[in-house]
Amino acid sequence: MLKRIILKKILTIFIFPISLFGLICIWFIYHLSRNSVTKRIKIVFISSFVFFFLITMQPFASIFINSLENDYESLLDTNKIKSAEYIIILGGGYTDDETMPESSQLGISSLARLIEGMRLKKINTKAKFIFSGGKPFTEKYSEASIYQKTYKSISYDTANYILSELPHNTKSEADEAFKLIGKSKLILVTTASHMPRSVYLFEKMGCNVIPAPCDFSVKDLAFLPNFPSGMSIKQTELAIHEYVGIWGYKLFD
Repeated sequence: MLKRIILKKILTIFIFPISLFGLICIWFIYHLSRNSVTKRIKIVFISSFVFFFLITMQPFASIFINSLENDYESLLDTNKIKSAEYIIILGGGYTDDETMPESSQLGISSLARLIEGMRLKKINTKAKFIFSGGKPFTEKYSEASIYQKTYKSISYDTANYILSELPHNTKSEADEAFKLIGKSKLILVTTASHMPRSVYLFEKMGCNVIPAPCDFSVKDLAFLPNFPSGMSIKQTELAIHEYVGIWGYKLFD
């Protein structure tokens, strides 16, 4: 597990736009200092600069992420919702800090997933929650337990929950879910851009899933260019992360 985390961090340097463009800048400055800047080096640098500039603007950044978010529609069919036996909320990031309430410890994506799960639970009161998310090396509590504590603090529901505290990534979340409930019908709640990879892994494991995407990055795709923004870079990096994850599992798993 530790080796995979280290490898993932190293690969991130070479696939994320900011870090990759930073390396290209260092490479260009090195050649500039040695007066060895050739025409080919200039083309590489200028091309990467133009590409980086474009992905900091709309609609270029949104197109990348929108192609992922459009794979599955929001789950609004009441009959589908009521047909499920379980609702699983995948981990989306958190900070283990006892000086803050549990709701503040959850990341933005995790909160969006929990709210969507609560909406579905209100429609299908018989469905049982599965809170998913493991515990990193540096944390005291698992994300699953933070989900549970947050839910208890804002809901009157006293039903039993299943805590899936062993997973450390989406694949292990799918593995653990199948061990817990087998082929029982399961509503899968996660961020819209993360849904294609999640559905692929859960179905490959044998789970019977109903996708329930939430936390959409692009709600209204605008085609008029705007000023560069950090949000656009974030969208591009999120899309790259998901595409690399999907291709990686399909090629090597």
